[in-house]
Amino acid sequence: MKPICPRCHSAHVIENTDTSMQSMSEHLCSPKLLVSLGVSVCKYYRINPMIGMVAGGALATLINLAQQRLMQPPLLRVAVLPRYSCSTCQHTFSV
Repeated sequence: MKPICPRCHSAHVIENTDTSMQSMSEHLCSPKLLVSLGVSVCKYYRINPMIGMVAGGALATLINLAQQRLMQPPLLRVAVLPRYSCSTCQHTFSV
């Protein structure tokens, strides 16, 4: 059953997903990106690129471990109510 906007009673409602920040941090802190960044920096400073590869991989691992530690447990994530946005009046609400 699709929710209805409490303000204008429109059925044109879409569910908001807050994955934009999460996916952005996943792309910016991806192991591939950090390894290639480490290699590029080492090439620029005329250092062996293998050192940059190892440093970038270690940094990606540390960031990944920190993100896993900061994540909420699955039981708390289920309790969060989904947010909806009305396409007609742009009102944001939860059911």
